[in-house]
Amino acid sequence: MSSQNQKQKQKHILILGAGITSLQTSLSILTSPTSPSYKLTILTTHTPSSSSPHYTFPHAGGHWRSHASLSPSDERVRKWDARTYAAWKTLLLEGDGLKEGEGEGYQERVKRVGLGFKESRNFWGKEGVETEGGDGVGLWWSRSGVVDGFSTLSQDELPEGAVMGVKYRSICINVPRYLGYLYERIQELGAKVVKGTFDTSHGLEGAVASAKEILKENGVGEDVDVVINCTGLSSRLFLPAQEAEKLFPIRGQTVLVKGEARIARTYTDFSDDSEELLYVIPRPGSNTTILGGCKQVDNLNVEIDEELSQRILERVKEFELAEELRTGDGREFEVLGTQVGFRPGRKGGPRVESERVGSDWVVHSYGHGGGGYQCSVGCAEEVVGLIEKLVDE
Repeated sequence: MSSQNQKQKQKHILILGAGITSLQTSLSILTSPTSPSYKLTILTTHTPSSSSPHYTFPHAGGHWRSHASLSPSDERVRKWDARTYAAWKTLLLEGDGLKEGEGEGYQERVKRVGLGFKESRNFWGKEGVETEGGDGVGLWWSRSGVVDGFSTLSQDELPEGAVMGVKYRSICINVPRYLGYLYERIQELGAKVVKGTFDTSHGLEGAVASAKEILKENGVGEDVDVVINCTGLSSRLFLPAQEAEKLFPIRGQTVLVKGEARIARTYTDFSDDSEELLYVIPRPGSNTTILGGCKQVDNLNVEIDEELSQRILERVKEFELAEELRTGDGREFEVLGTQVGFRPGRKGGPRVESERVGSDWVVHSYGHGGGGYQCSVGCAEEVVGLIEKLVDE
């Protein structure tokens, strides 16, 4: 078969959006055994270089810490999270095959990819489902084989007020670099990126038609076999009301400081304010660390709350969560910036499924809340499976 005939037989996959879910889905498609069967185009308003608060991902403090519970309803997310940890671990230890001939070492790989191993310590200020038993039994990922080095902490290793703590080997993310790495890789593998904003005023079918028209205007061709919706909160603009009402923003605010913390730390339920929590997330290979934060449901305020930023800094000091980053006579953090972003929440958890929309197949993958990174590989591989079934029909 000639290469021209093979190209004609390729199925055209259109992905809407360019956040972590979109980029990882793209990479999983283009590195799957069936990748020669696909032509892939991303249509997006924002790319990893964007500074918009509505493109939340570059502002995140990302590391692997599963939020899935032991409930049967979280079984799929548990599988996604476990698969992502395993895939990232393999990437860090073995590489992606691109630099093997150049003798790339671990530290060079960390800087190139934007991932890195870090010990993580998680603290709880109140008793709850996750602290049940006090030994990690309430955490599904404490089981052997999910993460490396899991153990509970002794009382003298806990910050003031904590009722339980655990440690394990996490994988932290230098979010801008990791997104950039994914973005570069998918284009090297043949993905085409089209910048544009499709019309959302005529529902999902109208949105798909508008997106295809933009592709045509950009010389990509409007024939599309599968559309993948990875638009996060923006899905509210064109989905049916019953589904759109399930989506909600979760506002986050973080402080970027100089220096790379040796250990990632999180502290939840340290006060009666359920919307505020503390975390220290180093960005591997960047000499910076993200301090946070908050989870403010249905808050779309893009302005920096200076009082919240000050509370974050003072509380991290109070509980001694990042002492190695405090410098000078005043033992202060060197603040490099503050940022706001919005996690894409969804009642009932992420939506990952396919549906027929007019003459088109649409695969939805959105609503991952604050777990978009840590489930990204597992979720993307499930989407690849859905696509393979659709194109075989």
